[in-house]
Amino acid sequence: MSSTSSNRSDPSSQLQPVASITSRFAGPHSTVNCQECKRSMVPRIVTYYGQPLRSVCPFCGTTFMKFSSGLQRFLQHFHSRTLSFTSFKWLAIVSLCFGFLWLISLWEYLPDELSLLATYGTVMFIVMSLAELFVQCIEYTAAKLSHESNYYWTILVLILMVTAGFRHDLSGYIFLFSLVMLVRWLIVGMIQAIIDIR
Repeated sequence: MSSTSSNRSDPSSQLQPVASITSRFAGPHSTVNCQECKRSMVPRIVTYYGQPLRSVCPFCGTTFMKFSSGLQRFLQHFHSRTLSFTSFKWLAIVSLCFGFLWLISLWEYLPDELSLLATYGTVMFIVMSLAELFVQCIEYTAAKLSHESNYYWTILVLILMVTAGFRHDLSGYIFLFSLVMLVRWLIVGMIQAIIDIR
């Protein structure tokens, strides 16, 4: 009884070892250095109607990072430089489906509209698949050689412009190639957006 009362009266006996609680901001990435005032800080986020616009330094107010809007994030799918043959696989699958439908239209009687759709779909998606394969090969070559792919595309555009200037009979083919690359850019961007949403 006396030992219990003495334990209650002694404050040192009531101190129990408590497990240390790690802060969620602890670690090597808890703070960043402001590029303007050079102070270590945690950026504050500025929002507009619930949408994050940018993060700023709490000391000098300098913008640390800008956040892209929904439309900008959607358009980033069209500027993706990641090496991925996912879009090529989807284009190849769609072209095979149209090709299978075109073969069925040759063997069996199908409406003329469906047969025409299968023919055009097969040709278009085969061309889109080849265009995507061409783009990915250039991007892969640039990455393999540790080069910027922009240089390759700039050289290709210059070659096409010089060729169109000296050979006017090839201008139609160059325009067709440019149109195919533009349509491929739109289709692949839509595929990447759908894949990222899923």
